[in-house]
Amino acid sequence: MPRTQLPTENSGSNRTALVTGGGGFIGQALLTQLLGAGWSVRNLDFIAGKISHENLTHWQGSFTNNDLLHEAMFGVDCIFHLASTHFPKEANAHPFADAESSILGTIALADMAKVSGVRRIVYASSGGTVYGNLVEVPVPETHPTRPITAYGISKLASEHYLRFLDSGGIETLSLRVANPYGPGQNISKAQGALTTFCHHAVQNLPISIWGDGTVERDFIHVDDVARAFVLAADSTARGTEVNIGSGQGVSLNHLLELIRLAGCSPDVEYQDARAFDVPRSVLSIQRARELLGWIPEKDLKSGIEEMIQAFQARI
Repeated sequence: MPRTQLPTENSGSNRTALVTGGGGFIGQALLTQLLGAGWSVRNLDFIAGKISHENLTHWQGSFTNNDLLHEAMFGVDCIFHLASTHFPKEANAHPFADAESSILGTIALADMAKVSGVRRIVYASSGGTVYGNLVEVPVPETHPTRPITAYGISKLASEHYLRFLDSGGIETLSLRVANPYGPGQNISKAQGALTTFCHHAVQNLPISIWGDGTVERDFIHVDDVARAFVLAADSTARGTEVNIGSGQGVSLNHLLELIRLAGCSPDVEYQDARAFDVPRSVLSIQRARELLGWIPEKDLKSGIEEMIQAFQARI
């Protein structure tokens, strides 16, 4: 299968991107690839991140700050909207606050972008939460969407509004991202099972698994995710949603086996299953191939070895 090609260094020349949440895990990978493709990039986030580049400027604050947002998007060609004010657990605990900032904030961003002459918005949605319990695996974008978490509801509602606004002139595309992993993910956050597993295995800390470990997830390397976003900026696809995952389901128990193959011997503690964990979440990536010309390139085994080595280097 041929490798997916990123845009060349000159393809982003004279174009400016605004990335909300560029200081985060996916955001840092996206900044790197946009800069490598020749874009001028603005990062709107409370966190600047570790990247320094002559074509990168940092705008400190939240995308919900309308004055700051309006200033940051002036002259921008494409907005990559990655920022989220709540993690999944926080959204469940505070659904009103999550809806107010995530849904209304996204609508305000898109409406302002349209008025400001921004050509395109690429939105980071969640392939693991918008579908809910699956009746078809791998799940295509046409699958019914019945999210069972507040986080998934907010993501889905934002998708609907962006699709609606697309018909009014501005181009929008929502990428439903699976479970991203890779070096640089913040282990202190309440997400990222694979990153947590690898870190605990290296540190000889027990790994907690909710349920019996048979739940399946779709894990995708953060560099592959970032590449999909860069390709989405130049795609002719608009007013729709695209899954971004590996297309392969991996159980948590199998993750443990891969970690053991990488040279670790983790202790595992199985706990009661959580009500909001769907049993299987695996994305079909056929539409991504067709609309973006994108396929994942990093396999899970080598990705886990990379993470184990990165954590070992910190000891």
